Amino acid sequence: MNERTENMVAVPGTLHLMGRLLRECAPGEGPHIALGLLVLLGASGAALLQPWPLKLVVDSVVGDQRPPSPLADLASTITAYTAFAAHPKFALLLILCLGVLALQSLVGVLEVLGTYLLVSVGLRMVFKLRCVLFDHTQRLSLSFHDATAVGDSLYRVTWDTYCAQELFNSGIIPALTASFTLAGIACVMLAVNWGVTLVALMVGVPLVLFIRRLDRPMTESSLRVHERESDVSTRVQETLTGIRAVQAFGREEFEGARFRQQAKASMRANLRLTLLQTSSQAAIDLLLAAGTAAVIGVTAAQALAGRLTVGDVVLLVAYVAMLYKPLETLAYTAAAAQSAAAGARRVFALLDTALDVADADGAIELPGRVSGHLAFERVSFNYREGVRALRDVCLDIPAGATIALVGPSGAGKTTLASLLLRFYDPTAGRITFNGIDVRTFSLRSFRRNIALVLQEPVLFSASVRENIAYARPGVTLWEIEAAARAAGAHEFITALPKGYETEIGERGVTLSGGQRQRLSIARAFLKDAPILILDEPTSALDAKTEALLLEALEQLKRGRTTLIIAHRLSTIRGADRIVVLQDGMVVEVGTHAELRHRGGPFQRLYDSQFGAISHQASTPESPQSPTITVRELWEQISHQASTPRSPQLWGLRPRTRHSYLSSSFHAGKPRGQV
Repeated sequence: MNERTENMVAVPGTLHLMGRLLRECAPGEGPHIALGLLVLLGASGAALLQPWPLKLVVDSVVGDQRPPSPLADLASTITAYTAFAAHPKFALLLILCLGVLALQSLVGVLEVLGTYLLVSVGLRMVFKLRCVLFDHTQRLSLSFHDATAVGDSLYRVTWDTYCAQELFNSGIIPALTASFTLAGIACVMLAVNWGVTLVALMVGVPLVLFIRRLDRPMTESSLRVHERESDVSTRVQETLTGIRAVQAFGREEFEGARFRQQAKASMRANLRLTLLQTSSQAAIDLLLAAGTAAVIGVTAAQALAGRLTVGDVVLLVAYVAMLYKPLETLAYTAAAAQSAAAGARRVFALLDTALDVADADGAIELPGRVSGHLAFERVSFNYREGVRALRDVCLDIPAGATIALVGPSGAGKTTLASLLLRFYDPTAGRITFNGIDVRTFSLRSFRRNIALVLQEPVLFSASVRENIAYARPGVTLWEIEAAARAAGAHEFITALPKGYETEIGERGVTLSGGQRQRLSIARAFLKDAPILILDEPTSALDAKTEALLLEALEQLKRGRTTLIIAHRLSTIRGADRIVVLQDGMVVEVGTHAELRHRGGPFQRLYDSQFGAISHQASTPESPQSPTITVRELWEQISHQASTPRSPQLWGLRPRTRHSYLSSSFHAGKPRGQV
């Protein structure tokens, strides 16, 4: 049993899970449950009468025993006014046959009505559990989502939540109705013949022991099935999410093999569970058959001794069959409940995951749009134990200032922004807003004052209007258009087939990269938050599109405290201060000119992007380099690549081909120009 299964089995048992599901999902359903149970119990009561017409047919129609007086009087009345006078027993037979049909019709109608009422309750329980689980999953911090496969969470929310209906409709309700039916049949049988009844009930002892013994293996097998199905869901989700990469690299066969491996594991887990279930059902049927054989032997012996009539034998055997039906239901209900409990364990394991980023007790609600002073005070953060992402970071960000964060990949730039948004909380230190720890404010009100523009815009499969309005639901179309105009998006939006009502597909796949980014910027304009985070918003765009978007971003930054995360240093020239991060620490702070002048880490970053030629261009003694076209550069590279031991390109000092290209593209520019 793997670690996930061990953790799940460690939680309370099936009965405890049933109780918890009722407490959390059944409030308000009491009247519906009571009515449904009452109707089903009525059906069970009507079903108790079904063997009696058969007994009367055997004793009073086939035999010569006098029927009960009401039936005899009714048969006589029918005989007197119909053609049954020549055969008086035909009238009694007709009454009994109609009685069979009437009883079965009554039982059928009551069962349909009761089942509908109770299945409705079960589905509403699924609805409530899904909503609670989805809301909780949304509120879990990124630490949880970073460590959990999306497909697994998806499976728990969409499929494991059906455990509520299974436990209720296939566990609790059948167990209750079967118990009442069993008690009723036992009482009737005790009144007819207590000895035969005790013989019939003796099978219950080994049946209960067998069900208890089956509990753990059934639970473990069911858990494995849920886990393997979750793995299949995860594999499909990951492959379809990255379908462009799959097709671009021709990895369809590889992904197909991985999927088949997961699907085969799921199939094997299901087969093992099926074998266990069918084996247990065969064993239960054998026990019940043994009980039936014992009852037939005892009743036949008593009939031969003259203590029972043939009708009594038929009645008792029919009741034994009815008695064993609820016993069989209870046995199968236990198996179904154990299977459903596996899903419930997975649901509650997710539901019981603590919110490590949550509102503090008595959290302060920020009143609307609030500008203020931000500060990082000796902030440290670990994504996991022993792996430090930030170390003693101290930053002071005045209201309205523009601060740029630069540094190599993995330096901690995005982590710093994530801490400000409270996607995570610092491991040590604190972040303050107007001198108050941000953990003091409610998450909703604090995040309401922050707008975010990401490198890869997050768009939804909805209309353009809905995607822009995501920041502020309920705004007017005029406000949406104003935000789109400010972001330079109105022109291309109106050119779309349905304008602002055009559906853009999942993640905005029908739009270009620049168009998607403009919608993201329009969303930030519409939110009008006093704090703005720009996380490399132009790094995936070409130079022309970047230049156009920078104009929109400049407008967006006005009057806002702005935090820019940038790899392209050309996007941060206008920053009030530039913070250089390296290995999770602040190593330099200053303006663009100050940092260039110092010749420290920022200058090395600058040279790695623009090449040493740009640094030389800023020096008076540096001669202007000749201009070179892209075609000429490519011809040089191709020629040098085909020449053995060519030192011109491949023998360069630690700089890469990329830095060589970058330097060559900047050759011939005026001194000091980037």
